[in-house]
Amino acid sequence: MTDIKHTREIYDKFSEHYHDYVTSKKNTHHRFIEKPAMLKLLKNEIKGKIVLDLGCGTGFFTKKIFSLGAKEIIGSDLSPNLIQIAKKENPEINFYIGDSRKTSFKKSQFHVINSSLMVHYLQNLNSLFKEVSRILKKNGLFVFSMHHPVYDVVHRENISGKKIRVFKNYFHNQKYYWDLGPKMKKMIAYHHTFEMIFDALNKNGFIVEKLLEPTAPKKAEKFNKKLYSLSNQRPTFLLIKARKIK
Repeated sequence: MTDIKHTREIYDKFSEHYHDYVTSKKNTHHRFIEKPAMLKLLKNEIKGKIVLDLGCGTGFFTKKIFSLGAKEIIGSDLSPNLIQIAKKENPEINFYIGDSRKTSFKKSQFHVINSSLMVHYLQNLNSLFKEVSRILKKNGLFVFSMHHPVYDVVHRENISGKKIRVFKNYFHNQKYYWDLGPKMKKMIAYHHTFEMIFDALNKNGFIVEKLLEPTAPKKAEKFNKKLYSLSNQRPTFLLIKARKIK
């Protein structure tokens, strides 16, 4: 079984659980860190534009982007069950099942392509960025979030009651496992260094206009003290706003 197939099967199996989790107040990582940062990068770039939400899941964030004034928005995801929920929850939006590395969209179809927490599922970034470049108009924007390059490298562990930091190898492109909520265990993601990310963007005609390493705001502390503490010591997410110039 390929890693992509493994990821799709987990999302298909737990699609209802995933939807409940990402739309609940318990999902503090998305609620306080990643989603506000994505909106910060996108809010002034959507009005009147044709937009693709790549790796849209159940369409929760697709709907939010649409509300910013998009002329048209399309959602695409690998999981049939996630797309089924997205269509049910958002009948006014068109959703499609598809692989982000090889879509059926036309060349230069979109002004903006957004991808929220999908990039880290792929080992080869070039295959994704090449396809994004193909379907994005010249001077169009590619805005994406992913696990930060130090996400799987720095850990805190308890040994004999003492908290220590464990540093793993940073310079690799191998898989690691992580948990998404209480049921979706051993999700497969891939580590990418900053150099790998920037090289793949540059190779496919992009320049980076903005980079964010968001932290949790003070108001998050009363909902999740651990999240607030950890996110202000080491970054969880990396967000990039890149423009296609070639």
